[in-house]
Amino acid sequence: MLRDLHHIPLDQLKVSKLNARRHGAKDITSLAASIAAIGVLQPLLVRRNCDGFEIVAGQRRYLAVKSLDADGNETASPLPCVILEATGDATAIEASLAENIERLPMDELDQHEAFMALKRKGLGEPDIAAHFGISEQIVKRRLAIASLIPDVRRLYRQGEMDAKTLHLLTLATKERQKAWVQLVTDPEQAPPPFWQLKAWLLGGAEISCKAALFDEALYTGPIATDLFGEDRFFTDAEEFWRLQNVAIAEQRDKLLASGWGEVIIVPPNERFQEWDHEPVSKAKGGAVYIDVAPDGCVAIHKGFHPSCDRQRARRAAGQDDASASEATTNERPEISAPLANVVDILRHSAVRLAVASAPGIGLRLVLAHILGGSRLWTVDADLQTPHNETIAAWRDGLPTQAAFAELRREAIARLGLDEEALVARDSSGERTATIFVRLQDMPDDSVLALLAMAMADTLVMGTGLIDTLGQTLAVDVGQHWQPDDLFFDLAKDREAVSAMLTEVIGETAARSYLTETGTKKKAIIRKALSGDGRTKVEGWLPGYVRFPQEQYTGRPLTAR
Repeated sequence: MLRDLHHIPLDQLKVSKLNARRHGAKDITSLAASIAAIGVLQPLLVRRNCDGFEIVAGQRRYLAVKSLDADGNETASPLPCVILEATGDATAIEASLAENIERLPMDELDQHEAFMALKRKGLGEPDIAAHFGISEQIVKRRLAIASLIPDVRRLYRQGEMDAKTLHLLTLATKERQKAWVQLVTDPEQAPPPFWQLKAWLLGGAEISCKAALFDEALYTGPIATDLFGEDRFFTDAEEFWRLQNVAIAEQRDKLLASGWGEVIIVPPNERFQEWDHEPVSKAKGGAVYIDVAPDGCVAIHKGFHPSCDRQRARRAAGQDDASASEATTNERPEISAPLANVVDILRHSAVRLAVASAPGIGLRLVLAHILGGSRLWTVDADLQTPHNETIAAWRDGLPTQAAFAELRREAIARLGLDEEALVARDSSGERTATIFVRLQDMPDDSVLALLAMAMADTLVMGTGLIDTLGQTLAVDVGQHWQPDDLFFDLAKDREAVSAMLTEVIGETAARSYLTETGTKKKAIIRKALSGDGRTKVEGWLPGYVRFPQEQYTGRPLTAR
């Protein structure tokens, strides 16, 4: 059917209506570049007609050479052709289909293997791109498939995955690819949906390098390059957040230095809802919200205030002093009632123990109570009422409780009482008379010691007097207690926990955890206090239990 090879000028060729392909000029740009570089390697199939020759197969090669000829490039003309015998149209169509089916476009894996073969022969990416008349970016994308494990390639060959999924898998480590293959091939498991696949392959977080507020040169972890999406991603989320948090802290400090009264960090697990805020200028107390998204992106919203706060402020503006004071009292306190209870018990226990060992102070306290009175001088012992059963059990285990209980037992024994209570009211007066008779036989120093003990037992918990006594007696709560599970479980105020973290590990280190959850921050504090993987911090106590007492926000400390 075929004759010998002929070279036929362009002006003697035209496209046959029987050609199996239907490509226009827009499809021949890359082919024209290849022909300009290496010429026409595959002859055209033509058959004679009255005007010369019509092309049965090879329309794209013809159009590509024709475009080159129009640009003044005659290196590819005339064209190599094989003349088809003058048979019917059916034979011509069959020949066109046979040639074009054999030359269907290779899939991406075929292209990868072809490019890799050329690379192994020493050709660089620019040479391969020029050889095929394509861009270097396409060559890089196909060569990136080399990072795929054999099981992924096999699934692609078998039609179990599409090209888009293949592209995304080039971002993942071999271990992550193996995990994906296991999910895909296990009938009892489900792989992540395509819209979640990129984040899943990157280890759970899709953090674009564009999100970084810091100099990328500071980042020492790996970066995955998406050759198909033309983006780059941080794959060490912990390292990214450490640097990003420091940069966010610097942004906050700059905003505060520029005159904004309040800059609020909205962490990744929350969102800034603009609809729930209203614009307020800097001069009128508007705040800045730094909204940190889970993907690391940061948005800064300047001049806003919660709508409810503004409404409350408007109402307060028309009230009298008493109403305004009530509005201030209703402001959310810094620490909850259970935590306030724990703080009160800790401070009261330590001060009470100190008073019991200071007879001179005890004597003067008695006189102060006689003169000034208190809600307990009827007279009763303070029961240290716990907020709940959990705090009750914790209270009973405090070393200060055991020490004071022992002092109380000794005092009861010195008085010769067959009772468990040192202070107990008896309406008949018999108990008071009995104690009075026995006190007469005791020297003054013993009486003063018992007086101090009685004063300690009737000292009211949760008052300003506790703070005054703690300072006067230089009480150190840390001698008897260290921050424990109950304290950290009850400490929930985000701003206060952040301030505690800064106290424990320092401001510079704390910046690295700026947007972390309160749970994570408290865990870091505990590790620093115990020396678990961090330099051990000695002697730290929360400001709530120190003397004088300190707090971490400008809000009311407690609701009382």
